[in-house]
Amino acid sequence: MSSAMKKDYRPSGKDYLEVNDNKVLRIDREYIKYLKLLAEKNSMKRCTMCLHNDTREHVHEMIHVYPKGTYVRPHSHPFKTETKIIIEGTMLAMLFDLSGEILEKYIMEKEGVFAFRVDRGIVHSIIPLTDVVFYEATSGPFIGKNDSVFYGWAPEPDNETEIIKWIHSMKQKSKIL
Repeated sequence: MSSAMKKDYRPSGKDYLEVNDNKVLRIDREYIKYLKLLAEKNSMKRCTMCLHNDTREHVHEMIHVYPKGTYVRPHSHPFKTETKIIIEGTMLAMLFDLSGEILEKYIMEKEGVFAFRVDRGIVHSIIPLTDVVFYEATSGPFIGKNDSVFYGWAPEPDNETEIIKWIHSMKQKSKIL
């Protein structure tokens, strides 16, 4: 495959998105430190390292570095499953019904619930309660805007005032303040 063609299929579009090109990757504390340094260099203070380097891959794996309070808009995937495994930190994981009511919530941390998997169609979100590092795997290929379904009851990513209110509300409902 030519490098120009390969470039066309690389994950892209966000300044915090990075792509691993190594054929073999060993992830250790030094690598996590490197990802944290990458996170410090962008405006959102986060990093998503795609361990896959082609959006057509059947398995998409990522390591995320998110600061405390990062907003992940509640969403579902009509055609994909998703697994998250906590590496560092603590985050609130939530499952919702289609109207936005919390069906299930739990704290993810290394000494408790350290992994969760959701099937396609399950509405979910996370709120990092501390700075977090986590692994995520989902099925590919990436199909663009139809990969995720977003719901009107969840604030748009650019509505900072509503996001702050929503995160506070989710923490209250989860009895986490």
